[in-house]
Amino acid sequence: MLPNQAAEVANGPGHVIDGKLVRTSIGTPLGSIVAVADDAALYLLEFENRVALTGELRRLERDFGLIGLGSNAVLKRLVAELEDYFAGESAAFQLPTFQHGTAFQEAVWGSLKQIPAGQTRSYGDIAEMLGQPEKSREVGKANGANSISIIVPCHRVIGADGSLVGYGGGLWRKKWLLDHERRYAWRSFEQK
Repeated sequence: MLPNQAAEVANGPGHVIDGKLVRTSIGTPLGSIVAVADDAALYLLEFENRVALTGELRRLERDFGLIGLGSNAVLKRLVAELEDYFAGESAAFQLPTFQHGTAFQEAVWGSLKQIPAGQTRSYGDIAEMLGQPEKSREVGKANGANSISIIVPCHRVIGADGSLVGYGGGLWRKKWLLDHERRYAWRSFEQK
């Protein structure tokens, strides 16, 4: 647990809405983050002040129906895994996630999950991994379309020159996340 910074479900215990999407806010050392899940998977994890959040929530409601407020087993597990992450105990998220995109976007998101905590890759590196080295710009667009922050670690993708570029949660958060992971990677994350 994080002393004085334990991730909390801002809505309190809430209620479970079986088979429906449920939304809650979770406090983190980087500010509040909005999470949306059903009983099987996490659909969205975004910082509350992200510009794209409103559109992402509308898209989920268009595709899956109204999103209720509350909690469920997936969101409770998310809180526990985020607490471990921010405490530097584990970056091995086991939570099931669901994102629907083009085949290319889904391949990029899958590649992001392969980047170890404490390490980075460039957009070009990801394009190479996918066997499409000419598509680094498209990798950047897919990276920006990721709606599951931290768990699908788009913050681990940097510019070809090593610069911190393009993070919807803000570059200061990207830097914080990378510094946090580097600080703990050698000791904690790789033991999991």
